[in-house]
Amino acid sequence: MKNSYKLAAAEREIMEVLWANDGKLSTGDLMDQMQERGKKWKRQTLNTLLTRLEEKDVISRPRAYVEAKMTEKDLQQLQAKEILDHFYGGKLNNFCAALVGNARIDEEEAARLNALIDELVEKKRG
Repeated sequence: MKNSYKLAAAEREIMEVLWANDGKLSTGDLMDQMQERGKKWKRQTLNTLLTRLEEKDVISRPRAYVEAKMTEKDLQQLQAKEILDHFYGGKLNNFCAALVGNARIDEEEAARLNALIDELVEKKRG
């Protein structure tokens, strides 16, 4: 089965705490920081969420530590690709058409989009 990078709100919050701490914390420190954020979780609740994050391959748990396996930007890119593939057949033009719908864009925005497209084409070539 293909890995899904969709995160529940609580899983996302755990990742935010990890990223704010250079991607690595002891489980005890993670629990403390979650409590500081108002989460009154039992240790089992945290362990369940960590197991889900491990299954999604976004963290690892060596010994008594929790480590992010990717940066926030990396995860966002994987999530965006997953949405693009699932809903728009992997086609960026299908996504853009759905996003814009009947709306119009001004010349300045069109120029920025064209510049971005040119940049992406160059990256693919080089």
